[in-house]
Amino acid sequence: MSLLSTALHEADQNIQENVKKQREEIFPMLKDLIERIQLLSWALQQNFIDTYCNFTPTKSLEQINYQNRKSNILLDYNKLLEDIKIVNEKSSTINEEFCNSCSKLENAMKVFNNLCIVVEGKQILEKANHEFGRYNYIEAMLSVKELHNQLMGLKFEGNAGKALTILSDQAENQLALYAAQLSVEWEDIFSWAEKKSIYYLTYSLSVQQSDPTLIQNVLKSLYATERLNAELGLFSLFFINKLLHNVIRHNCDIFTEEHLGALVFNIKIDLNDPKKPNFQTIFNNLTAVFEFLQSTLGLQFENNKNFIQVFADSIKQKFFNKIIEDCIRSNLPSCDSSYQNYKNIVIELESFNKFLVDLKFVEASESPLNKYINDTEYVLYSKKCDKLLADVKGILGESLSYGTIIVGSMPEPPNDSTLDSTNIPNNKNDLWDLNNPIFLPKCVISQNVKRIITMIVEHLEESTKLPEEYSRQLIMYIRDIAVMYQCIIPKKFKVNLEFCPLDIALFFNNCYYLAHSLLGPPWKNILPFSLADLLTTILLECIQDLRVVGLEKVSLYLQSQKNSITKNIENTELPWTYDSYQTFDSAVNSSIILMKDLKTSWFNILPTRMYEHSMCTLIQALCQAMLDRIFGDSKPISEDLVYMLAIRFEDTIADIATLFEEEVKLETKINIWVKFTKMSQLLKTQLLEITDLWRSDKLLKQSYVCEEIRQIIKMRFSDDKYRLKILKEIQ
Repeated sequence: MSLLSTALHEADQNIQENVKKQREEIFPMLKDLIERIQLLSWALQQNFIDTYCNFTPTKSLEQINYQNRKSNILLDYNKLLEDIKIVNEKSSTINEEFCNSCSKLENAMKVFNNLCIVVEGKQILEKANHEFGRYNYIEAMLSVKELHNQLMGLKFEGNAGKALTILSDQAENQLALYAAQLSVEWEDIFSWAEKKSIYYLTYSLSVQQSDPTLIQNVLKSLYATERLNAELGLFSLFFINKLLHNVIRHNCDIFTEEHLGALVFNIKIDLNDPKKPNFQTIFNNLTAVFEFLQSTLGLQFENNKNFIQVFADSIKQKFFNKIIEDCIRSNLPSCDSSYQNYKNIVIELESFNKFLVDLKFVEASESPLNKYINDTEYVLYSKKCDKLLADVKGILGESLSYGTIIVGSMPEPPNDSTLDSTNIPNNKNDLWDLNNPIFLPKCVISQNVKRIITMIVEHLEESTKLPEEYSRQLIMYIRDIAVMYQCIIPKKFKVNLEFCPLDIALFFNNCYYLAHSLLGPPWKNILPFSLADLLTTILLECIQDLRVVGLEKVSLYLQSQKNSITKNIENTELPWTYDSYQTFDSAVNSSIILMKDLKTSWFNILPTRMYEHSMCTLIQALCQAMLDRIFGDSKPISEDLVYMLAIRFEDTIADIATLFEEEVKLETKINIWVKFTKMSQLLKTQLLEITDLWRSDKLLKQSYVCEEIRQIIKMRFSDDKYRLKILKEIQ
């Protein structure tokens, strides 16, 4: 192992010795090259300063043998670079002096290259002028443009810096002169004009045909110097804002003529013709315009690009936007049109789109017209869905009570709020079957809601004629309609739904009618199974939300009325006096009047059971408040006041009965109704009879507790041994 290490060490020493010898051989050459570069650089700098600052060069480039010396320097420099690279790769140590010389060489070479650029600038500018005079516009402009770009990246100091500025300005001015000359040539070749009269508007496009070679030379030069888009800027604005704008809106005549060696293309717009051009006319006229531009200016440039492609870069987006907005969308048939009408339009669109693709105005895969060609059904049905949504938004602006209609049927099922499985003992799965019609109780709704459902059903039936994906789109629109109703109406009619009982009832009915109708007639009877199932699944959530928001408005209103009833009765003073009775009686009368007003607004408007449930909610509050007021004070009351209270309870029972057109078993709907009706009896019955009632009347015993009976006895009868005896018996 030690012998191997010794051998490797000796080999490494030999390599380093060789590297040292190579470095010593290169070093004199390196110093010599640096000196030659510096000498020539000084001479070039002096020549550059004399030429552009002193304007009297002491020595020309030929006199200093510039070309030969430059070639030798570059040749020696490249060879020396390879030798330095080899030495650096093999060397394991760094020679500071050698490295400093290499760095000095790089800096000297950088200065030398920069000076070569500026001293050769004069020859480049002179040659460019010569070539431009020979109509070699491309070569002349590209050489000056490249020189100017190089000069912009240089930086000198002192007189050299001043000379650099002068040369850079000269190159820039020369380039500007060339560009101006090209613009003049282009204006002579291609021009456009607008002539106005009372009834006509004429646009003329003129292309000079006398020198086709010059046309090609100018176009290629503009394209190569990236000035063609700038030259087409004004024409692009004219084409979009005037020519295209009026060709889409008016009928026109197209004709060509020759004038002084130019071919003139005329578009005569008829402003007096009230008829709008159809799709075919518009596309034919535009095709003629593009064909004229292609035939006269359709030159093939480098990178396989032509004039129309360059022109398209400046107008493509605005062109298609205007075609779609002003031509396609505004001229599409109405939603009531047949699918064939759309198909005819698609044929014209497809033909025009193919022409633009063949012309290379647009790539086939990037054309915005594709979606109108490939998705004809989508365009048709999207427009129908958008119209449905717009129509619904317009309908929702109508007042809730503007036009009403009766829907639903009578009689109602025995159980409205719960499902009764007693009639289906064998199969409880049939209890909730969406394949069967769903019962809707008789009620009054706003006509606009009926119209909304009618439109939805019509659209659903029509959607079955189109592919399934468009039916899915309609379902999402229907869901949006349901959500929109429950969001817009409460906000738009906020005050009405807080203080107007009729509008509250109509809103409740509308929500339940919408929810009922969206569950279908059922849908599986008129729609394909998959569509009906999807419709039910997607709408279930918003159907429930509709019911909740409708019930919420009724509940909030009832709660406010309950609070009002309770507060008015509770505010009567204690103990019982004739004045406090008058206050109590007035509060009860106000409550009865409130419920009678509600009957006027809600009876035969709400479903019968909903009406009964709402009224019973308020009756419950009234009864509870009256009973609480009776038991609120146990002090003795005079017989006259007791009698008046008994009559007040009897009158209240009679008034409550008038709230319903048919007999309603209130004891099944109001849990304190029996207790309330027994109060007048307790207030009239004699002391001994109360004991018999307590023993014999089961309803009384179920409704009252013994402490309440005792309290009534203490209020009515004086404290004696008979009352004490009766109180002991009441247990």
